[in-house]
Amino acid sequence: MEERYAPLKAKIRLHDVSPLTWDACLEWIELCASLGLPPIDLFVIPRHEGGPASKGAGLPKDFTRWLRDLHAKGYPLWIHGWTHRGTDSDREFEGMAPVKVADRARRALLDWREAKLPEPTGFCPPCWIFPMPALPSLFKMGYRVVDLRFGEATPGRIFRSAAISTWGGNGAWARLWNRTLSWQLKLLGPIPNRIALHPQDLQGRNRRSMEQVLASLL
Repeated sequence: MEERYAPLKAKIRLHDVSPLTWDACLEWIELCASLGLPPIDLFVIPRHEGGPASKGAGLPKDFTRWLRDLHAKGYPLWIHGWTHRGTDSDREFEGMAPVKVADRARRALLDWREAKLPEPTGFCPPCWIFPMPALPSLFKMGYRVVDLRFGEATPGRIFRSAAISTWGGNGAWARLWNRTLSWQLKLLGPIPNRIALHPQDLQGRNRRSMEQVLASLL
């Protein structure tokens, strides 16, 4: 029987997909499917083990097989940085010159193709931190769209949209922010927006906040 999905204004995207987060990612994928939501976008980290000197940083065969199977079922695959690791945090491109960012995006694409994965739908910089002068280089490499903090960039155009996402950390401001996610979605309802899920959102209070956001889409 053919599956049909109700059209959604919001785009649901799962960040930080890697062999290290496999179990949590699968839980989010299965939860969204059980709610009858369309296949969500998967933002995959091509070199999850580290940087250029890391040995054996290629993606495991069972993991890439899982990604290909999901892609065949309609799940778009995106490249999410190269290593997702910066000097002191997950902000891989923070303070980095555009030429170095472009080189990492190129290396990510080479690793991706070496893993024999389908051509990526687009590119998303970790934490949405990205120097805009690097955009033309990414489009020349063949990336069709870049997901940014305030929208999606395509060659010659930026489509503005809001991103609904948890705020990392356990501080008071982060907790307040996370509790208002459902309210944010209602406020931004008429505006095309993106919902960013993360593996770590399954832990603690973040899970309830994101489950409420997903439930509000039904």
